[in-house]
Amino acid sequence: MSLIKPVWTVIILFISVSLAIPAVTAGNLTITEPSVNEAAFAEMRDFYVYGVFPELLEHPGNIRVLLKDDSGVVLRTVMSSVNETGVTPESSVEMSLVPEKWGGLLAPDAITTPGGVTNGSNKLLVTHTYYLALVQGGVTRGMGSYTDVSGGTLEPITRDLTAGTYTLVVEGLDGDVAGERVEKGIAFGTTHASLGTFRPEVNKQNVINWAENRTPPLRVYLDWFPGYFRIGDAGYEIPDRWQANNAIEVANNLPGTAIDTIAAAENDCLIYNIGNTSATLQVELAAILANGLLDADHTAFTHYDIGEPSMAWMDRATGTAASATGKMVAHPPETRVVYTRAEITDEPVRENYFSTVVNDSRKTVDTTPVQVTIVQGENLTFYGVTRPIATTLTGAGSAYRYIPDDQIVTYVYESETLGRFTFTGCLVREFEGGYLGSANYEFGHAFTKTAAMPAGTWLLAVSAYNTTGALVEKTNRTIELQVAAPSPAPDLPTVVAAAAPASTPAAAEAPGFGVVLVLVGLLVVVGVRRGGWSSPAPFVFNSLESA
Repeated sequence: MSLIKPVWTVIILFISVSLAIPAVTAGNLTITEPSVNEAAFAEMRDFYVYGVFPELLEHPGNIRVLLKDDSGVVLRTVMSSVNETGVTPESSVEMSLVPEKWGGLLAPDAITTPGGVTNGSNKLLVTHTYYLALVQGGVTRGMGSYTDVSGGTLEPITRDLTAGTYTLVVEGLDGDVAGERVEKGIAFGTTHASLGTFRPEVNKQNVINWAENRTPPLRVYLDWFPGYFRIGDAGYEIPDRWQANNAIEVANNLPGTAIDTIAAAENDCLIYNIGNTSATLQVELAAILANGLLDADHTAFTHYDIGEPSMAWMDRATGTAASATGKMVAHPPETRVVYTRAEITDEPVRENYFSTVVNDSRKTVDTTPVQVTIVQGENLTFYGVTRPIATTLTGAGSAYRYIPDDQIVTYVYESETLGRFTFTGCLVREFEGGYLGSANYEFGHAFTKTAAMPAGTWLLAVSAYNTTGALVEKTNRTIELQVAAPSPAPDLPTVVAAAAPASTPAAAEAPGFGVVLVLVGLLVVVGVRRGGWSSPAPFVFNSLESA
């Protein structure tokens, strides 16, 4: 097999193999993962082969996984060693080697029988409901089990899984799966990923939708990374393994790859709810930052045009329920700061805070926000997003996990007349159940003292600064602010009816001329005042890019 193939050749070969060898179920055996949408990997990726039995098996039996190249040469062999009940015994798995675990699941990565933990060909776990095998590609060779028996004896692996197409074979050797066999075509090369946090669920679905609607579709990491696995409330985590595999999918900096290089990396990343300790920040975005891909042509950042996947509120003007659905859009390359919406309310507001669970706040929402109308005394909040900035990174304690050292943290709005307004920090978002999420690269700047602003039209120059106080390029913006005074309450005439004296009624007579003039005068005054009332000129925020 040629180790160096053009990208298009690898893709065409992979499609051909996938069509020729579909992932089918053979009795009790199936290949659940790699799933149909995740059968193309970064070069040297490890991966799990995961199969769920159609029903609970009383005596599943031994299973073998083979990986063949496009010439039919077996490159990897992974085989189970079950006990008399047909499953992998707990005694064969050294779970003390697994840093994080909960709920009692066993990890194939920690199987020690036969041959010890350094035997890479024994890493296949069989339970009564599923099997799970670790196939190694090269990225975690330093973890100590990069060995294989495909050559007849257990030897260190010398051939990494580089660009090309391969065939995955799963065979049942005895027990309830005896004689069964299933195959699936997979490929190694380059990937183009759709990245973003999976919390809340609607955001996860939008990351998926963005990938599915692209041509060709992008990759979303939904299958289990090797070293991370869960069923219900039980699971385990081996950070050094899963993070390494996640990171090279984003930017592959491993030596020896054929086509999957830093220059070939392609990623789309959704800026929404990226928490301080999230894998999106510390693994995926960190890989982009560490490899200098922040402003590369094949790195695209996206955000919601209104700053949220969806939102609901009570319209101040009508008192009726209102809502809006956000649309994912590309972040413009010419600026790092984008304003997504403005909110105006008479209710108290908090700086850098937004609740997704409160949907009865009375406010006006401008989703452009090009023209925002307020009057003195109203609270105005600008929400927006920023792109990350170039930075060094600090190790977070495990492989391929880093903390970015720098980002935009301070925003300054300046006007010769209105003065200087400074905002620091990032947005905090409240979700169902009281969960508070720090949203790096998002903000909510609340102007709560607009009553002191003089009426008129003012220009606010906006600039942004990093953690050291240095001005960040491509952040200068200009906001046109029109402040209007509140409309005065109308002066209505007061009519006092005098009680008539208790005397003998006199003959009715027309009102005196003087009384008529007084009444006419009052009516004229009222008419003039009513005719003279007019709404103040709208106060408009025009979000413009400075020259």
